[in-house]
Amino acid sequence: MLKNWTVTTQAVKNGADGVIIRERYLLSQQHSNHRNTEQIMPIIGSPETSRRVALVGEQFRLNQKLNNHKGGRPLSSYAVEFCLTLPKGHRPSIEQWQSIVSDCCIHLARFMLLTPDEMKQYKSQIRAVLHQQPQQGRTGSGDHVHLIIGKVIGNKVLKVLQQKKGTSFIKQAFNAAVLKHVGLDYREYKPFELNRGKRLETWRYEHRNAEEAKHTQKLIAKLQAQADKWFKALEEFDLKQQNRQLNRMLKTFEELSSSALSEAQEEQVTTLRRKVHSLKRN
Repeated sequence: MLKNWTVTTQAVKNGADGVIIRERYLLSQQHSNHRNTEQIMPIIGSPETSRRVALVGEQFRLNQKLNNHKGGRPLSSYAVEFCLTLPKGHRPSIEQWQSIVSDCCIHLARFMLLTPDEMKQYKSQIRAVLHQQPQQGRTGSGDHVHLIIGKVIGNKVLKVLQQKKGTSFIKQAFNAAVLKHVGLDYREYKPFELNRGKRLETWRYEHRNAEEAKHTQKLIAKLQAQADKWFKALEEFDLKQQNRQLNRMLKTFEELSSSALSEAQEEQVTTLRRKVHSLKRN
């Protein structure tokens, strides 16, 4: 028996760039993570919603700099992304997913005690995209929705969104919404591999993590090589090579945005991103 349907939470990092990169990633049919995805369908909001989240975050960050005379770290994450996943063998309709996500967002707003004015802005900063996955086989994820919610409402940041209590609450809301709109009860679901033993599951989990870590390290090495070529092209005033390597770096940054990075890797990628942005502006 499961404790909950699966919900994962991550902050959308790197300010406005991070929000736009996630938007492109969610809709990309060509991304390597989506090679097995059958359909990608927006169910709430549009690319304009993500741009609005980025703009509101930038305005808040600017106000922080203007009004914060004591220093302090400026806001670098303008949104939180939840991934709501159902196991294989269960495929709600688009309308059912829309109802499920709407219920989760409304209950989350009530949990955070938003005022009517805050609620209006909150609703305008919700972006949800459905990824339908193959239903056959026992490996791989089932259908899931990527739900991005803007953290900045008025002059405050909704910190609850990425706190444990926020994730715990949306799990409860997801459980209730799936039961209400689809008739599926997580307490009655038995995983495919339940009778295969914990040792096998642990091995698969560790093997998958090792493969993902290896892939991530290859991406970082590729990014560094692209950056080195770009820096060299800058020194040599080779505009053609500059554009070629910059486009390649942007694609690699986008791929890395969906990877789980260690603290050291995160720092390495962030430092390189800042250096590229600094030189690009010059």
